[in-house]
Amino acid sequence: MIFKCVNCGGNVIYSPEKAGMYCPYCDSDESGEKAQGAGFTCISCGAPLEVEEFTSACKCKYCGSYSILEERVEGEFTPHLVLPFKVGKKQAKEKIVEQFKKKRFIPSDFLSEAKMEKMEGNYVPFFMYDYDCKYHYEGIGKKVRVWRSGNTEYTETSLYKVERNMDVDFAGIPVDASKGMKDDMMDLLEPYDYQALEQFQDKYLSGFLSERYNMGSEELSIRAREKAKKDAESMIKSTLTAYQSVKTESDEANLSLKDTKYSLLPVWSYLYEYGGKKYEFHLNGQTGKLVGEPPISTKKVVAYSTTTFLGVFAILNFLRMILEVI
Repeated sequence: MIFKCVNCGGNVIYSPEKAGMYCPYCDSDESGEKAQGAGFTCISCGAPLEVEEFTSACKCKYCGSYSILEERVEGEFTPHLVLPFKVGKKQAKEKIVEQFKKKRFIPSDFLSEAKMEKMEGNYVPFFMYDYDCKYHYEGIGKKVRVWRSGNTEYTETSLYKVERNMDVDFAGIPVDASKGMKDDMMDLLEPYDYQALEQFQDKYLSGFLSERYNMGSEELSIRAREKAKKDAESMIKSTLTAYQSVKTESDEANLSLKDTKYSLLPVWSYLYEYGGKKYEFHLNGQTGKLVGEPPISTKKVVAYSTTTFLGVFAILNFLRMILEVI
């Protein structure tokens, strides 16, 4: 399925800048109508689409049109929620340039328009978990008081039994359900503004890549529970600042699952290859937060070191000549 412009027949896409559907061919707004296709074939040009196991929206490499695979966003694969892109491609590229333009030793073509134009927006599948949490904590808190009397220094150490009970209502703990996305990088892209989540509409996928969930919610609930426990522990420890140190004796988080929602969250992805190695850069498509580290150009490091060495050598040689004259 594809969104075609009723005015010119072009591929209508969702524009983050306009927060609506837009035809980049005739500049018309909200002019898209659904056109159905058959199989994995581009409706616009008839070329075969490159579709992988979990692909739900893709781009034709021949004509650039964006197709949505309806059977992968329907039935059990229908997302409950979607967070539409707010950061457009131009703004995403600007943020990457701003982040890395002062890096002296990055490869010369890393920020080139040719490389960065290949950046794509992806709707990454997530499961979002709601939990009731009852957290019990026990530990030993230590307070140390030091004072002087005359020439003598005294130290008093007091130990306290610390106990805390806390009820927490966790709503929307996100865990990515894509095998192709690294969990640590997806975690670093958080937080999103989850208040902006909307009921899923397939129009949001037009103009972007997307995939359905690769793993089930039960399988991923282990990570969600770990996140919930870690957050609860952090909340508890924030109440223990009256002590110089606290030794944990026991802590227990009892989690009760209330609800799970399948959601799509926006991510811009820039993949760069250098020296036979692939480097991933991901940008939160709502907030603009960027994660990823660029490679170091060996040639630039060597050139800089050589230039620096020659400069120092020239200065030393000049000083030697002056000393000889004196």
